[in-house]
Amino acid sequence: MNPLPIMERVPEATVAWLLEQDNPAVAALTRTTLLGEADDAPAVARHRARRNEYEPVTRILDAQLEDGSWAPPVRDYQKYGGSLWQVHFLGELWADGTDPRVARAAEYAFSRQLPDGSWSCTDGQARGSIPCLTANVARALARLGYARDERVIRALEYVSAMHAEHGLACPPGGTTLTLNAYCHMLAPKLLLLLAEVPRDMWPEGAEPVRDSAVAALRDKQVFRCLPKGARDFADLAYRAKTEEREGLRERWIAENGPLEYGEKPGWLRFGYPLSYNSDVLEALAALSGVGETRRPEYEPAFAAVVSAADAQMRWPLRNTFNGKMLADVEVKGAPSKWLTLRALQVLDAFSA
Repeated sequence: MNPLPIMERVPEATVAWLLEQDNPAVAALTRTTLLGEADDAPAVARHRARRNEYEPVTRILDAQLEDGSWAPPVRDYQKYGGSLWQVHFLGELWADGTDPRVARAAEYAFSRQLPDGSWSCTDGQARGSIPCLTANVARALARLGYARDERVIRALEYVSAMHAEHGLACPPGGTTLTLNAYCHMLAPKLLLLLAEVPRDMWPEGAEPVRDSAVAALRDKQVFRCLPKGARDFADLAYRAKTEEREGLRERWIAENGPLEYGEKPGWLRFGYPLSYNSDVLEALAALSGVGETRRPEYEPAFAAVVSAADAQMRWPLRNTFNGKMLADVEVKGAPSKWLTLRALQVLDAFSA
């Protein structure tokens, strides 16, 4: 066993807390990613075998229908009780993909995948296909054991094709509606998907997706991405007729001056699991997952992560979908094992 240097700064009580039996996935990941234990170590294997005994996973799986879904197809994307959301959450909670119930959920999700590799937020209709949903579902499926499945690769082909045509836009063509002219929330989701798919399986166009998403996060120091006047411009753009939106952003900037960017407040309230939005901690995890190294542009983000810890190096849950999901995950305001694990992984990856 060879613990990572970051663990020299973590109180023993916090390490013991992460290794408790109530969250087997966190315990297993703590042992392998932070304490340097082998994947096949007996303690790791015991934790992994119990992952679906974690109460939120159990509650999600207990609500599953016989066909692997949780709701009628027309409610696949219903927040946050639809079937595609359950697949996403099972991935985020590191459920055991060998469980037949999880396998049924995966096959249901694949049955709802469109021929172009995407998933739709509008009852399987192509007009509702969006890259963020596709990235979330595909990432979950990859983590649940389908990382080399051609259907996951097809999803990566879809987001790569959308990027080639529309850039970091979600929905495709939505750049005319925002002052940023791209969706900053999409960047981490694409990187998280790329991190779950073996590099030798990346299709043509995946590398530009990586580079573009990294550049967007780097350019905005991860979370300083909110243009002054963004809400006013969005209201104007949504009211405008389609033919009037062309060049609207350029005219706005000409009339109001160069864009001034501020912090995105929600990205500083760390949560787990997340949905289509992101936060500083998830974005840094996404960057580390695709091999990004420490740079000056990321220093404000690192500082935000470090300052959010308590005296025991535990990170509290500030953002939650509890009460909206089928199962609550931890307690808002209390120290979060998921966030603490992620924060320590991030700080070690960037040696912060």
